[in-house]
Amino acid sequence: MIEVVKGEQRARGLTPRARRHVWRAALLASLSLILLGCQRGEVGADNSNTRLTTGNHPPVIHAATLQPTPLVLTGPIVVHVEAQDVDRNPLSFRYRWIVNGQPVRNQDGEQLSPELLKRGDAVSVEIWPYDGVVEGRSFTMESVVVGNSPPVVAHLAIEPESVSPGVRVQARADISDVDRDLVHVSYRWWKNDSVVQEGDEAELDTAGFSRGDTLSVEAVPFDGVQKGKAVRSVPNRMGNIPPKIVSTPAKSIVNNRYEYQVEATDAESDAITFSLETAPSGMTIDEYKGFVSWQISPDQIGVHKVRVLAKDSQGAITFQEFELNLTPVVPAKPAGV
Repeated sequence: MIEVVKGEQRARGLTPRARRHVWRAALLASLSLILLGCQRGEVGADNSNTRLTTGNHPPVIHAATLQPTPLVLTGPIVVHVEAQDVDRNPLSFRYRWIVNGQPVRNQDGEQLSPELLKRGDAVSVEIWPYDGVVEGRSFTMESVVVGNSPPVVAHLAIEPESVSPGVRVQARADISDVDRDLVHVSYRWWKNDSVVQEGDEAELDTAGFSRGDTLSVEAVPFDGVQKGKAVRSVPNRMGNIPPKIVSTPAKSIVNNRYEYQVEATDAESDAITFSLETAPSGMTIDEYKGFVSWQISPDQIGVHKVRVLAKDSQGAITFQEFELNLTPVVPAKPAGV
């Protein structure tokens, strides 16, 4: 406007035609200033829109699934989330578990305890993504129904742990079923790499096995609906068969002397040695022949325990126990007394 006033002052004294040219020039200059201001305003608006467009974007969840599949209660229930953040910010999530349409209290992590569920429950979870700046829209996955949970063999072992051929062994299995179904167990017994017995029997007679053979058992649980995972025990290696004492202790004492020949056999033909673990004073045994001898003194009246050991060359030991009851000799009465 100042320029217009100045133009008007300068236009005084000019011809009407000249004054019209001056006014037109001033008017055009004013319009140019207005248009320039508008253009600057539009540029500013464009910059503002650009900043909004290039700012942080909220993260988006595309899908969520529950594991295990199918949904059973043999372990924790875990939700796996598929999410995207175009700004590539690291994401975290907030969870709300829903069972049979009702939120579960104090369960806000990615896992849900199976102890809170039972067969037939409908499980869902609502999830909110967070990129460190803003929380995205929640995502609620479709409900999944808890199915039958198969029984589980938690531990399986053979008793006794040390086994030698000819010993009867038994399978000990720790089995659980979260649905509290009645569980039936089938067993498969292995000798080395061959099945020697299969069925419901949890015991096995190892007659016919040899030293060095391996023995293992496999258990398969069944709850009437489905079988659980088969579990096989740690193999037991057959040990040495101990020798066997086959003789019977002598019962007679002649001239205050006791003698007994111990006889023992070994199924694997190992050499056998003998010893006395418990014996009265003065009793001896031949280490290699097993001959027991004892010269009894008059003061050794009473009951004496004897324990004979027979050991084979592999270190296996067997024993035999017996008692000798020494009573005083009553002198015979003279005839006619």
